[in-house]
Amino acid sequence: MPPIKLIKQGNCTLEAIENPSPLAIDIKYSLGIGGGSNVILIETDRRVLVDTGFEYESRQGPGDLDRNEKHLIRALADCGYTPDDIDAVFITHWHLDHFGNLRVFPKAEPIASSSLVEEVGLEDFTGVDDGEEIAEKVKVMFTPGHTREHASLLLDSAIRVAVAGDVIVSLSYFDKGKLWKYNQDFYSIEEGLSSMKRLAESSDLIIPGHGLPFLTYLPEWIR
Repeated sequence: MPPIKLIKQGNCTLEAIENPSPLAIDIKYSLGIGGGSNVILIETDRRVLVDTGFEYESRQGPGDLDRNEKHLIRALADCGYTPDDIDAVFITHWHLDHFGNLRVFPKAEPIASSSLVEEVGLEDFTGVDDGEEIAEKVKVMFTPGHTREHASLLLDSAIRVAVAGDVIVSLSYFDKGKLWKYNQDFYSIEEGLSSMKRLAESSDLIIPGHGLPFLTYLPEWIR
């Protein structure tokens, strides 16, 4: 089996077949669907955590920050890890639901695409380039679309795993050939579809930004 684990499963507040509206998200929130990202651990020659998750983005009081951090620390503990066991944290893109718990890992090396580091001014981050290896068998793929600076990871192990971030929000978005474009910094449908296609062609398993991983297939919009 590949050296990768879904530490904490996020969920999607709006699937590809749903009509977007604040009411729809409020209903999902009331059901306990907070929209935090998937948090993934890759362990080869070092332990790399991909995204840190943060649920209920609109709620950012001290109690909300504390609750989010405690949930992530507990999820790590359930898998046998502590924050100090993490060597590096790779952030796919600069949205709160993906980086909101970053301060849980003060000893880990923060990593993101070089364009994101430059755009946001992440002085403490290590910027990496397209195709760069950040751990043994773990390479960066620039995947613009959801945002301009978005990047994903490819693990080439027993099977090829794409850790996609929000260029593939969930299985329903991949299947329909749709992108989450409700963010103000949305970049490009055309480039996003190209990024999804490249990830599909490079993987046997896709871990989307939210929801369950799925075995790679080629939906009609790719074929």
